[in-house]
Amino acid sequence: MTTQADKLRLKIPPQDLSMLSFCSPQPKRLQEWVDALPQMNIGESAKQLYAAIQEINRFQTDSHTRLQMLEILREPIRYVCKSLGKHFLNKPVILPPKESKIANLAQALQNHLATGYKAVVVQALPRLKVNDREAKRDSSLAIHRALTEHAHVLLRSYQLYYPAPPNFWREAHLLYMISEQCKILDISIKCPNGDISKNLPPTVSTINDIYLRLLLLSTCKPNQLRQQQIEHVFSATESWTQYTSMESNSEAKSLYTINLLSDTPPIYNALMAAVGENTTGNHLRYLNAAELSDHLRVQLQLPSDQPHPDQNFNVPKSIANDLIRQLIQAWGVLTERAFTRLEEAGQLTLCLGLSATHYFVSDKADFAAMMSDSGPDSILDIDESNPFLNSGPTNRRDTIESGDVWGLNVEANSNAMSAKQGGIEFDIASFQEEGEVQKSDKYPSYKCTIVNTSPGGFCLSWRQDVPPQVKTGEIVGIQEASKRHWSIGVIRWVKQFKKDGARMGIELLAPKADACGTQVLHKKGDVSEFLRTLELPELKAIGQPATLITPNIAFHVGYKVNINKNAEVGKAQLIKQVSSTASFSQFQYKWMTVTQKTAPTTPTTDTKTTPKEDDFDSIWSSL
Repeated sequence: MTTQADKLRLKIPPQDLSMLSFCSPQPKRLQEWVDALPQMNIGESAKQLYAAIQEINRFQTDSHTRLQMLEILREPIRYVCKSLGKHFLNKPVILPPKESKIANLAQALQNHLATGYKAVVVQALPRLKVNDREAKRDSSLAIHRALTEHAHVLLRSYQLYYPAPPNFWREAHLLYMISEQCKILDISIKCPNGDISKNLPPTVSTINDIYLRLLLLSTCKPNQLRQQQIEHVFSATESWTQYTSMESNSEAKSLYTINLLSDTPPIYNALMAAVGENTTGNHLRYLNAAELSDHLRVQLQLPSDQPHPDQNFNVPKSIANDLIRQLIQAWGVLTERAFTRLEEAGQLTLCLGLSATHYFVSDKADFAAMMSDSGPDSILDIDESNPFLNSGPTNRRDTIESGDVWGLNVEANSNAMSAKQGGIEFDIASFQEEGEVQKSDKYPSYKCTIVNTSPGGFCLSWRQDVPPQVKTGEIVGIQEASKRHWSIGVIRWVKQFKKDGARMGIELLAPKADACGTQVLHKKGDVSEFLRTLELPELKAIGQPATLITPNIAFHVGYKVNINKNAEVGKAQLIKQVSSTASFSQFQYKWMTVTQKTAPTTPTTDTKTTPKEDDFDSIWSSL
């Protein structure tokens, strides 16, 4: 009987080489060649492996020998790909040409490796259909390996905010169908070094497991996550597949549908008809991650020191609570867009990060001056009782009122001091302008093109060089062309397009904000430094009271804080966390004392070892 898998074909190159150019075509000789690779020279190793894997894919040999040769090349290729990652991960969204080529090289290496394993499957398939024992063993290993390499190609694509490569899902679905029809889905396969993302001990998994990992990775909304978060999720799915299943019954408790004959990832069940897909047929499968979502929901509600009721369920420490919430939503609930998007042309101004947003919201005010109620003019505040300023060497008023450099006549609104006859001229206006230039370099703003808008946010296009601060979960300031004030938003998703640059989705948090500083009051009486924070107004339309945007460290629910707005300090308590990302937290708070104009409490720590700046935007990704 002809099956759907028979009608489709795995894409492999022609086997038209009778010899290899780099070594004798025996597994033993290939191992010797691998052992001689310059491991300390990643570039040269990558170059040689890139040529070697393509030759082996075209080499005329039996399936078992090909499989042995691929197993020898597998570890060095994976090692090289992991080493290449430092050149294109944790970089700006749009990579420079060199880094982009390195990323393409890593993708090509693992794609060619996956192709080699698929060639083994194609060669062994006729014997597999008649239940040949060796063919069954080799095919199950080859399909597992091919899907594993596919998984890391997908992981890398998502980390760079690209969709899966063309034909990716068609091949992955086909490998699954072959395994299902040949009844090898649940054969245990040993992986020598575990997950590629870490140097783990050997693990055992099945073809069904690795295919489920592909599906979970594609449905976790990776364009809403940061690169490290995507890798953390992928690593965690290694043990989470036991709480996930593939169903053939559409009535099952599933959220996603997989069309095994398509080149598409899983689609929400509710959207199948809307995108023109058939909603019935033997080619459809259904992803059921309800149990996994329920386990994550229980984990979120547990105290930090209490283990999960299911002792086999493990949430790595790298999976923070804000990420757990996103995964629960991705795998357990179909979220519908709250507002209709409207196409719109135009530009707006954007600033990135809490420090930059604070700077522009405060109308470019100096943060230290805001906290101490002293502006730039206070540099020249004159104490009339100071004898060193009220009199010159002769203590004569006429000398003070003259052009003597030591007898400065400072007017109330003066912006300059000058000394005639060779004295020193100190132009405060120029000094302030120079300071503004330095700050504008430190806190730049950017022009972005509007793609569409809704009451809840914007879709923006970014064609110029994208700064490294463009990451999901980053706080942003938004100034529309017709407005002077800055709105507050957060980057919710990022996507890349080969020819159209990058796009990002901005969710609006508030139409305006007040810049302030906040310090933590510790139980022992000492306090922290004032850190840049934003006070968001009450949003009556959604029933949200006033909230405070803080850095993602140092602040927690229950903490008592001093909130300083232009040197008016009030005591408050953080009573509820409204949201949290890798960059910031948003808290509901209540006032405990009436604000009063007073000198802010200074930290008890040694000022010699305490940084003067609280600009943490550059370190979030490394914490």
